[in-house]
Amino acid sequence: MESVIDCPICYDTDACFEDTQEKFKSYMCFNCGFMSSTYYTKDNSGAVEGSSKLVDDLKFFDKNRKIYWYPSVLNMGPKGVIFPEGDEKNWVWKYARVVEIPEEEQKDYPRPGKDNEFYKEKLDVEGAETFGQYEFLQACQSMGITTDDAGKSPILPVLEE
Repeated sequence: MESVIDCPICYDTDACFEDTQEKFKSYMCFNCGFMSSTYYTKDNSGAVEGSSKLVDDLKFFDKNRKIYWYPSVLNMGPKGVIFPEGDEKNWVWKYARVVEIPEEEQKDYPRPGKDNEFYKEKLDVEGAETFGQYEFLQACQSMGITTDDAGKSPILPVLEE
């Protein structure tokens, strides 16, 4: 069951959602882009192992729920990736699209362990769009994964299609 909550990071009252499952709750704010789960406790602080230093530096402890919140890294495969970039004091959201590699450049992108096979697409990190810290939803809109249904999760209906 999904409900709207007040975001403990950006204090937004319209774009932060709690999804209650049988054994856990997950959280997502589409204003600031932070997410959490009831698994992200102090006792389980390694829950996001392998994340970037920035994701770890930006984590926020929610004293009411006793869980950590982290900035999202949203990988939508062929649509691209939304990720935080910068440092703890000065960071932004980036949206990198998947782009085709021109045939004449494909030789510069070999597939590991496969002779004479080359990638045809790449993640365009250098050409990524930039969004402010409270423009995560706009990054999702640019990616084409949101709806405009007022009062509903802006992303879940699109992901379920």
